[in-house]
Amino acid sequence: MNEEILLPLLMVGGFLALVGFGFRSHKRIQAEFAAWAAAQGLVVREGPWWRTPLEAEGKRAGRRVRVHTFTTGSGKSRTTWLSATVAVGASGRLELSFVRQGFGTKVASWFGAKEVSVGDARFDQRWFIRSNRPDFVVAALLPEMRARIEEVAALGGNALKLEVKDGWAHYVEKGGVSAKACRRLEQAIPLLEELAVLAEVEAAG
Repeated sequence: MNEEILLPLLMVGGFLALVGFGFRSHKRIQAEFAAWAAAQGLVVREGPWWRTPLEAEGKRAGRRVRVHTFTTGSGKSRTTWLSATVAVGASGRLELSFVRQGFGTKVASWFGAKEVSVGDARFDQRWFIRSNRPDFVVAALLPEMRARIEEVAALGGNALKLEVKDGWAHYVEKGGVSAKACRRLEQAIPLLEELAVLAEVEAAG
C-alpha cells in the first residue's frame, strides 16, 4: 500500500483505539464510583461518557453531602481534584482552613497571612491554620478533633486541604476517583460533619 495512504490510516486507527480505551476506562470508573456512592447513601448525577467530572449527592443524618471531581488549569498544567463537602446546618461567620505546612504556606506568611497556633507543638508544626475566629478555634480544637484530622491526613491524600467556608465544610485532595481515594473519603466525611457542628456551635454564640 502507498505510504501516503498507510500513514494516515495508521494515525486514524491509533486515534480510534485511544478513544475506545478512554471510553472503557471512564465507564469502569463511573461504575465503581456509582457503586461506592450508593453504599454511602448518595446518588450519582448522570452525564455523557466523555464528561470528566463525577458527582454524587445525598443526605447523611439530615445533612446534605456532595462528592465531586473538578479540574483547574488547562493543557499540561491541567489538574484533577477530588472533593467532599458537608452542609453546615446554621449560618455563621466562621471561616477555617487547614493546609499542610510547606513552601506555599511559608510564602503566604511572608505576604502577611496570619496563622493560628492551637498550642499543640506537633499539630502546629504540621498544619497551617487560618481563621477569622482564632480564639474560638483555639478553644474548640480539642485533642480528639486534632487526632481525627491527623488520622484522615495519614491516609495519604495528596495536597490535602480542609476548610469551612460559606456554609460548607470541605475536604479536597489532588487526583481523581480511585478505590483508595474513596476509602479516604469514607473517613473524611465524618470529620467534615464534626467541622460542620463546630461551625454551628460558633454560630450559636
